[in-house]
Amino acid sequence: MAKEDPTLDEVRRMAADIGLTRLTEGQLQELLRATLAARARRAALPVDALACADEPAHVFSLAGNVGR
Repeated sequence: MAKEDPTLDEVRRMAADIGLTRLTEGQLQELLRATLAARARRAALPVDALACADEPAHVFSLAGNVGR
């Protein structure tokens, strides 16, 4: 990980920076847990071996359903 895990005070400052000044202590704890979970998931992704072709393509087809 590029940076150490944030503290509750850092999350409080982060929230205030984006205008979330009325969060309760419980909501700040939840935001901290969500931040830690997102960082852990991102760190677990094997992004070093990904190429542009690995990007998911959402393709929809109407073949066989025309005229029904």
